[in-house]
Order: sequence, then structure tokens, then C-alpha cells
Amino acid sequence: MKVTLVFILCLAACRADDIAHAAGQIFNSILPNLIGNQVANGNNGNTASNTLSQIGTVVGGVVDYAKKKSYEDLLRQVQDSTTDEDLLRVSEEMFNADINNAINFIQVNLQGKTTPMSKDDAAPGNLLSVPDNVWNGPTIKPFVALFDNYHKNVIRPEFVTPNEESEQTTYINTILATGPIRSLVAFLVNKGLTQLNEYNEQVELLKKIWFTKYARHWTGLCKCSCAFENIFMAELNWLFFAKREQDRKANYLGYIDKLDLSGKGMILKQHSILSETKDAPEINMFVGTSPELETALYTLCFMARPDRPCKLRYNNVPFTIQTKTLKADNVMLIDTAYPIY
Repeated sequence: MKVTLVFILCLAACRADDIAHAAGQIFNSILPNLIGNQVANGNNGNTASNTLSQIGTVVGGVVDYAKKKSYEDLLRQVQDSTTDEDLLRVSEEMFNADINNAINFIQVNLQGKTTPMSKDDAAPGNLLSVPDNVWNGPTIKPFVALFDNYHKNVIRPEFVTPNEESEQTTYINTILATGPIRSLVAFLVNKGLTQLNEYNEQVELLKKIWFTKYARHWTGLCKCSCAFENIFMAELNWLFFAKREQDRKANYLGYIDKLDLSGKGMILKQHSILSETKDAPEINMFVGTSPELETALYTLCFMARPDRPCKLRYNNVPFTIQTKTLKADNVMLIDTAYPIY
């Protein structure tokens, strides 16, 4: 009778869509023991006690399973519970925690001003000069190691090799130890996403958001891109842009406008030629910020304000991140994200 009661209470604790799975777990795990050990006859007390202990373990696991929120539930909960003031506060925290900021170690050569429509080159030199010690930074090095895992052709299949998957894991594990990402996780847990207290859940979330393959080409036939590639390499991260300049694959034509972020970097609007065929008349990108800070800010805005302006602030300097989302296999992911002001 007690066993039956525990079983019923366990099922009641589960969400409706988890009951069948939970019940299957219980029956598969404990029913053979209940029959084989003849719990009901009362002659095998120790065996019965062991079986009841097994039941308790399985029941506890099923309850935990039922309490775990789905990815869609996590996104919905953050959207519903995050206020504009929350975003201002946590973005300040993230900037203050950005100890791997590189703005004081690089040279930013703005040169002449230009416009999106101008074809003149107002900047004969490179925009960025990045010394070796910056490239070897604790989070920049594993971030840059991911660049050669992707190619520009959005309809050419890409296959993730074991080495590339290891590089993804290394980057995620590295940034999870940093201040901006810890601020992000603490914020999400405070919003009720308690399963993110578990490290493996944090890894799983970041990997899903940033490295899930999806199709960007209109045919939708090739899952040839992911958020990391599109945001940090197509929309442009300052480190990727510096690499392109070094390889003579980007020609900086001048800056349109800039917003200084109180010694933590800047947001730069610039005009560049990115290849023989691609004129990028207005690029908005952070400069000098760490990879983990950008990852944290974009993740926050994707989860809290998808497809809407996400208003942030550092040291009383307001700016906005705009995200755009897409669905891949009915899962919402980041398509683009970039800073504006």
C-alpha cells in the first residue's frame, strides 16, 4: 500500500507531458525487483528493504526529471521575469567583471571619418594593431582557435570534427570560469532557472545556443552555420576583423561614429571592404572587449529580449543590443546580434 502511495504521489508531481516517461522509468526499474524479491510475503525483510530503497532512488530521480525545465521553458521564464532595470544592473555587473578586457593593450587607429555611401578610402592604415600577448590571452586564445572551424559559404556542408568539438568545449569551459559568464549564470538562477546551478546544465545551455547548426540559406537544406559563426565572424567581432586585416582580407575605409565605454572599450561604426565582392557599409562592433563579455551580453539579450532592442548600460553610458532569432527544428536560436546606440 505504501509503495502504491509513493508511486501515485510521484506521478502527481510530474508535469503532464512527463508522466508517461516517468512511469516507464519506474516500471522498468523496480517492477522486476518487486516480483523477484516477493516483497509482499514478509519473509525477506532485508530484500524488501533494499527494494524499497531502490524505489526511493528511482522516485527521486523521476521527480528531479519532472522538475527540470525544457529549453523553451527556460527562455520563456527569462523573458517573462526580466525587467528593464534588471538588464541595466546585470550589464553593469558584467562590464565590471570583465578582467580580460584588452582595450588598453591594443592600438585603435581610427584615422578619417567616412559614410556608409562613400567609396573613398579615408584610412590608409589598418584599424587595429593587436600585440602577441593579447592573442595569447586566457580567453582570447581558445576563442580565436574556433575561427578556422568555419567557412563563408552558407550552402557548403560543414562537419564538426572531434577536434573542433573539443575546441568548442574548451572555449565554453574557459569562459564559464570568468566574471561576465558567472554574472549571467547567477542572474538566470535568480530568475528561477535553478537547474543552472549544475555545471553540466550551464555547458549544455551555452553549447546549444552558440554551436547548434542551422540553415541560413533560403533552401534550408544545409545546416551550415551556427550562432558563433554568424555573430562573431559574419557580423564581425573585433578580433576576427583584426585577423582579416592581418591577412589582407579586409580593407578598413574609415569610421562613421563611435561610443566610448568608459575605459572598457568602445562600440564602433565603420565602413570596410571585407572581400573582393563584399562591401560592408556600416559595421557595428565592440572593440577591446573580451570574448566572454560579448558572449554573456548577447546570450542575456537573446534570452531576455529576443528580436527586440535590449537596453543596457555601463557607467551611465547607455547602448542597445539588437538580436534576431530563427527556428531550427522548431528550436529558437540566435541568428544575429550586434550593438547599436
